[in-house]
Amino acid sequence: MLISVWSNMHGQAGASATAAAVASSLALKTACKVLVAHNHIERSALEGYFFRHPADVEKTIQSLSNQGLDALIRLLMNGRLRPEMVGDYTYSLLKNHRLDVLAGTAKRERTAAKDPDVMLSIINCARGFYDLIILDVHSGTYENSSLRILENSDMIIFCINQNTFLLDDLAEIKNKYPFLKQKQAAHVVSRYDNGGLVSRGNIARKYGIDKSSLFEFPNSTNFMDALNTGRVFEFIVLSQKTKDRADKALIGSLNRLCDFIVEGSGRVA
Repeated sequence: MLISVWSNMHGQAGASATAAAVASSLALKTACKVLVAHNHIERSALEGYFFRHPADVEKTIQSLSNQGLDALIRLLMNGRLRPEMVGDYTYSLLKNHRLDVLAGTAKRERTAAKDPDVMLSIINCARGFYDLIILDVHSGTYENSSLRILENSDMIIFCINQNTFLLDDLAEIKNKYPFLKQKQAAHVVSRYDNGGLVSRGNIARKYGIDKSSLFEFPNSTNFMDALNTGRVFEFIVLSQKTKDRADKALIGSLNRLCDFIVEGSGRVA
């Protein structure tokens, strides 16, 4: 199952952070093989969320020049890529491929990965090995292979916030691309403020979103610290029984979202 995590505006709704949190929670809650990746061409924030120190990120990404997306592209071009091979070119955080991170290209120039057919071919190959693929999709519809990936996704997690400009823009994009309305979908409201005028209920009513598919992720200082120090998975594990009010609300909403995903995938947790 391909689950795309996407926002219509770059840097506004925490799509990469959401992808990291969702992948970590699914790996914790299920026995599924989970792959988390992105189509940002160059390294995105996603990789840094899983590595403890910035220096480790750079070192690891450099070491993955013969792994990661670059290696898979070469194998694909040579006609040698097979589903069971994908996991060999990832960084595994858990045994049995229960949480694998696929690094982006180490090259700074635009590469063959910009070709939507290349990225989609790699994703479709990975589908043959992984149960769940969580893909941090580049924001908007004009960069890289984003639109094609959204079209081919089984589920889309729309990352939004309480900014009506972003919400109105997303509504326009959904009207422009009707398939976005037809996909199985969840909506995550990042940095959610309970006291805001644009509440969860108001968003559901105004934009015709099923309230059961709308999940609010409140601000959490501890979660932000985990993102900044590459400890997202550890945070998800250690916060399951937290008494911190903000963390408890975040984890509760994240767990409900993962239940929603598992139910939608037809897999038993």
